[in-house]
Amino acid sequence: MIVLVLLPSLGIAEQMTMHGEADRYSLNRHIAYYVDTSGDMNLVRILQQDGWRTKEQDDVLNLGFTQDPLWIRTSLSLPETISRQWYLVIQYPLLEQADLYLLQDGTLPATYHISRRQVLEDQNHSHGYQIALPLPTTLSGNMELVLRVQSTTSLQVPLALWREDHLHSYFTQESLLWGGYFGILFALVVYNLFLFASIRDPAYGYYVLYLYSLVAVMLCVSGLGVTLLWSPEPLVTRYVLPISTGFLTLFAILFARAFLRWPGGVSRRLERSMRITAGLAVLLILYTAVNPIHGARLAGLLGALVLAMLIIAGSVRLRAGVVIARYFVAAWASFTLGAALYLLNVFDLIPVNAFTNHAIQVGSVAEVLLLSFALAHRIKEERAHKLVALERQHRAEGQVQKMVVDALENAVHDSVTKMPNAAMLNHRLQELLPGTRKIATVIVNYPQVRQIALSMGHSLAETMFRELANKLNGALANSGMVVCLEDKSAAHIATPELGSVAFLMRIDSSHIPLETQVEGLVGQCEVSVNTVKLPTRLNMHCGIALHPDHGSHATTLYKYAWAALDSSVRTQVPVQLYSQEISAFAERRLALMSALLPAIEAGEMTIYLQPQIDCATGSVVGAEVLLRWFSPEFGQVPTWEVIDIAENASLMDQVTRFVVIQTLETIQRFQLQNLDIRFSINLSVQNLITSDCIRFILDETRNRSIPLDRLVVEVTETAMMQKMDTVIVSLNQFTGAGGRVALDDFGTGYSSLAYLSRLPISELKIDKSFIRNMRLNKNDLWIVENTIKLAKTLNLVTVAEGIEDREALDLVRQLGCSHAQGYYFSRPMPVDEFCAWVREREAS
Repeated sequence: MIVLVLLPSLGIAEQMTMHGEADRYSLNRHIAYYVDTSGDMNLVRILQQDGWRTKEQDDVLNLGFTQDPLWIRTSLSLPETISRQWYLVIQYPLLEQADLYLLQDGTLPATYHISRRQVLEDQNHSHGYQIALPLPTTLSGNMELVLRVQSTTSLQVPLALWREDHLHSYFTQESLLWGGYFGILFALVVYNLFLFASIRDPAYGYYVLYLYSLVAVMLCVSGLGVTLLWSPEPLVTRYVLPISTGFLTLFAILFARAFLRWPGGVSRRLERSMRITAGLAVLLILYTAVNPIHGARLAGLLGALVLAMLIIAGSVRLRAGVVIARYFVAAWASFTLGAALYLLNVFDLIPVNAFTNHAIQVGSVAEVLLLSFALAHRIKEERAHKLVALERQHRAEGQVQKMVVDALENAVHDSVTKMPNAAMLNHRLQELLPGTRKIATVIVNYPQVRQIALSMGHSLAETMFRELANKLNGALANSGMVVCLEDKSAAHIATPELGSVAFLMRIDSSHIPLETQVEGLVGQCEVSVNTVKLPTRLNMHCGIALHPDHGSHATTLYKYAWAALDSSVRTQVPVQLYSQEISAFAERRLALMSALLPAIEAGEMTIYLQPQIDCATGSVVGAEVLLRWFSPEFGQVPTWEVIDIAENASLMDQVTRFVVIQTLETIQRFQLQNLDIRFSINLSVQNLITSDCIRFILDETRNRSIPLDRLVVEVTETAMMQKMDTVIVSLNQFTGAGGRVALDDFGTGYSSLAYLSRLPISELKIDKSFIRNMRLNKNDLWIVENTIKLAKTLNLVTVAEGIEDREALDLVRQLGCSHAQGYYFSRPMPVDEFCAWVREREAS
């Protein structure tokens, strides 16, 4: 029987007797300790010191973070020789150094010395996860145990004597526990590596790296690293622990960023905080390579910061409705709790026991399992989202297919009438041409539709045109002569554009002229829309091209039918059959279009002036500027054709600039001759829908120092109806600078009175069609009379156009018209001739 008693002779602790039947003795309350602040004392010197402290409670001696060596001593009384192997066990693997000295009867020198490093290097000794220093089996009598321990991390010294068989049993249990722990981590590593290789999601890759870092940390905490993997040299663990902790925080941040970014992402502030923290982790790793001791403490602080940040980030995502964030928050909360208990244990703020020593292991296991649940749940949600996305994609594809079908349908149908368009007409015509002896392509235009669209709005015009198309389709279907273009809708007409219809007509051997037959089919139309009843006979223009007389291809016949329609508009012939003369005219128009700009540069164009006379005094008050083109190749080109070509070729701006410059030079010339005359120039709607032309006029008059009231711009009522708001803006810009605006052809439009109050005009020009007929037609006389009255009410100047005789002049003078213009006074003249004419008139 062995008895352990305290030795009072030491003056430090009581002597005690060891009983052989015991298997373990705790020495925590039977020790005295001394902190070697100098760090260089040996066994002899330390035993001579007086500052030894006695520990009277059974809790673990815990000095927290310190690098100073700690000396511990306790006394044993061994009446009999030990029959079994005993070990002094220190259950704290982070101790870097441990040296045990045995003194017989408390006297020097030491009879036995063993160190932790010797134990680890000696394969004959038991290898465990704790520090186990073997005692010699030949001990007997009174003995004193002196222990020197040191660590660069925290310093805990839980001391106990363990019998060998009991210690092996304990080591076996610990092996099972640690084997299970690292087995879980290994299984999660393999599982997540497989997922990462399968789906290439960076979250799984970062999680695997995080698990590797966690394994490295736990190898240091458990002592397995020193026991099984690396050298017992303390320097290795000093580097491995803080560096692996740095990588642990780094990969935790990277994993959290990748994990929380789905779905929807994280806030910019949180994203920025995570990036900064990841940068700090990298700096910590680099700093630890230089200073591992301070790096370990900084690693603990950074780890606490990262855990707090991850819990906050997960909570934010959880409040945002992300279901998987609940696993994320629970996982990091578990790890935080375990780490907190372990650190409080390390810093001696809570008692040291088996639970606090293993709290970080328990917390980390809970954490990795919960994170694995979160990743698994994420796969489930991603799959659900993919299924939803696939369903949406399927619906979208169905919608796209429907849109394609609709697009194809719309590609061959007009959006307003839902009738076939030109593409289907040409396709049907091409099908008929090989087997048909003679067929006509007919295109009909109703100009009132376009005019109503400009004056009353597209909605009303489209409604009217839709009703017109339906009526025409019914009438043509019953004629027996018109080809059905589409069977499912029984469509016999196509609508190439608003106001125009086209159809295919089989030609028989009837003695009735084709033009008469066509006019009889489409010339009589009556349409009533919203109680607005249009004339019984709508004006129409019609072009016809024949197969095989004019061509054998659908596009050729369609083009020729349009050319014939243009000729019908130009010549005012209701129905026009295509001829070679029409092609010659079209070729001439194309040649004129190409020659227009070169003609301006070559000086082939000039301006003519037609005077405007004051009705009361007979004096010349103004002149209208008219453009003339004298071409060596084409002869004199009519002004209306020049304007038509310029508008169709989008060259109106260049033509107008030429007229403006010529007019301003003429004004300067007249100023030098003291002739006080205003000049009126005509502007196209193309000049008014942008501010470039008006800005050019203002800049030129300013540069030439010409008073702007010497210039009047004339705009037609029909042109203004196209883009009224834009035109008004341009005119306001001109009048605001001091210019004057005249409304030309007044009374020929549909709704001039509705817009008259909005227009910045100072003159009304009464159209010559009313002036010529006012003596024969009371309605025209009434229009002229009331227009003059309206102008006086609005304080506007009136100009009567088309005065060709004395009677017309006297009549407009009696009605109160301000100015007159027409052949009665003079035809348009060149500038020099006009200047001489004015001088002669003033002299007479």
